[in-house]
Amino acid sequence: MSPQPTFSLTDADIWTATDADRPDLAAFCRDNPEYDVFLTGEVSDEAEWVEDFMTDLPPASFNWTHTHKLIARRHQEPDTIAAILDVTEDMIDKGVGHIGLFQVATALHGTGLAHELYQGLEDWLASRGKDVLRLGVLDGNARGMAFWTRHGFLETRRRQGTAPNGKTHLSHVMYKPLKPLTLEAYRLRVPRDDPNSV
Repeated sequence: MSPQPTFSLTDADIWTATDADRPDLAAFCRDNPEYDVFLTGEVSDEAEWVEDFMTDLPPASFNWTHTHKLIARRHQEPDTIAAILDVTEDMIDKGVGHIGLFQVATALHGTGLAHELYQGLEDWLASRGKDVLRLGVLDGNARGMAFWTRHGFLETRRRQGTAPNGKTHLSHVMYKPLKPLTLEAYRLRVPRDDPNSV
């Protein structure tokens, strides 16, 4: 029995990444260095990057239930990864979907794939019982801020972070209710995203 995609778009399928995808993930890293250079100031080592993508998990203290390392492959180019996603379910509170990574191949920017992919991801997470989504956008990433704002995400706080190589950065923490939810109610569910918390 052949594996089934996690979810599908009009012209792409989204799959759970497996060890068989590691060579294609390395190619994605090599061909799309811009985000990592923006985050760390360095071009990532392909093998280390793939290992981090496949194995990195949120802290156990966040009480998450599932993580998903996903790759998108377009029907017209099935041998090439078009996008990668790292998604965690029930992070910090039940019903919270966390988008830890959402990266579309640079060559596909402006094609509409990112918007279709996000909508597919939102629909899939909603079907799994998620009622609010959260993510972080690096300060200075104007394209990212515009994208997530266009899709209804709102800023709840800003937080200092540290990249794996020690470079510090400021993140805009954003959330999007999929059902009616005030900012105050969201911060009660996810105290970490309250600017008055540590």
